[in-house]
Amino acid sequence: MNILISGGDGFIGKNLVRLLHRKKHNIIVVDNHITSYLTNDNLDLVTHIEKPIEDVVIDDIEHIDVIFHMASVASPLVYKNDFRNVYNPNVKGTEKMIELAKRDSARMIFTSTSEVYGMLDDEITQGNGILEDSISISHLLTERSIYPTSKKMGEELVKNFINQGGDAAILRLFNVYGPEMDVRNNGYGRVIPNFINAIREDKELKIFGDGKQVRSFIWIDDIIEALELLIEVPKMPDVINIGNSEPITVYKLAEMICEIEQKKVNAKYIEKDLDDPLWRKPNIDRIKSLVDWEPKTSLKDGLTLILKGQKNE
Repeated sequence: MNILISGGDGFIGKNLVRLLHRKKHNIIVVDNHITSYLTNDNLDLVTHIEKPIEDVVIDDIEHIDVIFHMASVASPLVYKNDFRNVYNPNVKGTEKMIELAKRDSARMIFTSTSEVYGMLDDEITQGNGILEDSISISHLLTERSIYPTSKKMGEELVKNFINQGGDAAILRLFNVYGPEMDVRNNGYGRVIPNFINAIREDKELKIFGDGKQVRSFIWIDDIIEALELLIEVPKMPDVINIGNSEPITVYKLAEMICEIEQKKVNAKYIEKDLDDPLWRKPNIDRIKSLVDWEPKTSLKDGLTLILKGQKNE
């Protein structure tokens, strides 16, 4: 198959490229390298286009069978400084990929985010997994609202394409982590790399709020496996949650990392943002019933692999 991956040099994208390369697919990677760098450039069957996805000239692209539209800055530190870093790929870039999908009758898979669910109703959701049709409650005009808002706009464009007969799906990913997250560059504001950095440098762990916020984290290889399986599914649902349904509080996460590193938790509590939800755990029944898939790597095993691997570098 000919597969285009926008954001193919990003954390998730480059891992997907490697898997699909092993399966002998022809791959085109489009990436502007705002928060990534050129990878997999030594692989045959992989072509790189270094430019923003919204600037790609469709006529310059060969026939494509499957599109993974993953290009988007997920870094609060970056998109707070310039909204175009998320608006352009999530809206203009999505329009461009829909145009390509229409031209080639290609399957399009748009990676969205669990952040589109917003705050939800904590009284209802606590203890339960978030369903794909859950009603969200979102704060407007906050420092980070441009990210989920632009993702929602991208979702609307993809849904409109589906309504017109397009072969597409929206994937809402929940807190992906793995060994190639940008740990050495402060993780672009992500909690696991930030905790690892702080512990390694004997600094305080910055915990927003009281640390009782609940999250669920999914290992990168588990996500990549699910993405690859969706290529061959005869009919995809419009929206699919992909994540790990095992929850953990932010404080317990800090404890787990410190335990692996054999250190004590040295926490500094900071006022949390208004739009920081108390509970975010996915219901993954839809993806499990669609393909033979479920997460395999526990959080403790994944964190151990990251931490032990870095010590051996």
